[in-house]
Amino acid sequence: MPTLETPVPVGPLALQQMRSIGDTWYAYQNHALDSATAGSWRYLRCGTGCTLLEPPPTYPDFQGQEPSWKYVLMGQVDLEAGCIVPLKD
Repeated sequence: MPTLETPVPVGPLALQQMRSIGDTWYAYQNHALDSATAGSWRYLRCGTGCTLLEPPPTYPDFQGQEPSWKYVLMGQVDLEAGCIVPLKD
């Protein structure tokens, strides 16, 4: 699985929405080089009270979205620092 070398900032609108909801958020990046959205991010909330307790290695498929297999788990969102940080072992 790919890993982050340094923290990556989260966009202000996404960060605001995640902070207002709280909980634990994970970041997935599109790694399909043939995709028009390569490099883009998706975020998923996991934990108690959520559909998923733990983050899957690829973003789950949801009806109405492009295929999600290309979005790979890259890290956890640090809501306080406002960035994506590597997953803790």
